Parts: sequence; structure tokens; C-alpha cells
Amino acid sequence: MRKINALLVDDETGALNTLGGMLGEYCPRVKVVATARSVDEAVRAAAQWKPDLVFLDIQMQPFGTGFDFLDRAWRNGAFGVIFTTAFPEYAIKAIQAVQPWGYLVKPFSVHALMAAVEVAAEKLRDSARQSIVVTDSRKGSQVLRVRDILFCEADGPTTDIFVIRNNKMEKITASKVLKDIEAELPETMFCRCHHSYLVNMLHINRYERTGRNGLIYLPFGACVSISVLKMEHFEERFGAFLGNY
Repeated sequence: MRKINALLVDDETGALNTLGGMLGEYCPRVKVVATARSVDEAVRAAAQWKPDLVFLDIQMQPFGTGFDFLDRAWRNGAFGVIFTTAFPEYAIKAIQAVQPWGYLVKPFSVHALMAAVEVAAEKLRDSARQSIVVTDSRKGSQVLRVRDILFCEADGPTTDIFVIRNNKMEKITASKVLKDIEAELPETMFCRCHHSYLVNMLHINRYERTGRNGLIYLPFGACVSISVLKMEHFEERFGAFLGNY
């Protein structure tokens, strides 16, 4: 079962402890990676931990509001949001700010919390099936399912994206640099294993160390390099990936 990495944001320590305890006892698929008691702390935590899900209080005066946090930290589905608030009247504004995965009014029940987490889990499963659109100078705009991408290779101002189509490997040349392609793909699934390579960990058959660097073996005989500088990072990320899927 894939773990859901969560950030808890609330200005009240008691509320953080209560929510953390409920999640630990009743929602084992949720892993609390960090907590924050102010907007500034929450923004830093979101940048550091890149959570899948944020449990977000709204009123955190005089530290700001949950909406202030979203203005600074939420970009195009960077994470899901479940609001946890004592103020039901903010529901419409919450929906206008971001399409939340849940809206829990304090004091909320275990059943309500579990239902919200189940919605989050389904949303994350859907995100693994999402697509991106890239422009190929020869083939035009291409819709690529994220799960079908094997790896990406930098080629100067463009990126070669190798995908599975019709049970074979096909190359799409996107008119974007690798860094921009990486920003569009889910971090939980893709790992930058080399300056020139971004690999979909879902398709790794095996990898091996070759001295201080290494090689990753993928379907259709594909093989990409792991650089010396990225080896430790790759092994940590791939180990976490295997533990969550």
C-alpha cells in the first residue's frame, strides 16, 4: 500500500497532536512527515518535504490563514488539501481557493477523517494515471500517460522522452529542457538519477553498482546511467518508492 506523505498545519499544538494521533491509529496509510504552527513554517515544510497531502487549518491568527499558505505554496496541484477548521462558513472560499479533497469541521469524527483520507488515496491513485502534453517538432502535440513514460534524456534545449506505445518503445522529442519536463512529472514516481536522465521508477527491472556509479535496466533493453553524485540520492528514493508501492 502506497503511503500518503502528509503535512499537518494548525496553530494549536493540541489540535496537531489530536489529528496526528487519529491518523496514526485509524489511518495507517498516512505518514506525517512534518507539522507546522504558522504560515511561514508551513511554507518551509512544504518546500522541504513536498507532501502528497496537507491537512490545513484556516484561522491561524496572528500567524495568517490557511489561504495565505495556499497563495504562497500551492501551485497547480502540487499537493492535495484537506481543510480542518472550526469555521464551516469558509467552505465556499475554500472551494474557490483550491479544489479541496476534504473539509472537516472541528470537532470531526474518526469516520469523517477516514472518509476524507480514502478520497485522498483515490485522488493520488488517479494522479499516477495522469497525462502530460508535450510538443514534438515532427509529430505535433503529444498526450503522454505518465505511467507509460520509461525515462527521459536531456538533449540540449530538447528532451527525448521514451514511452511505451503499442507494446514497444517509442521516442518523443519534446521542445523543453529536462528540468522543465521533470517539474511536470510526479516526484514520487520519477527520479533524477543523472544530469542527463530522469527515470520512471515504476519500470525499473533492476539496477547495479559499477564502481561508484551504476546502471538502471528498463524494459525493451533500455539502460540508463546513475552518476556518482546521484547514486546515494537514487538508492534512497528508489528504496522509499519500493516501500510505498
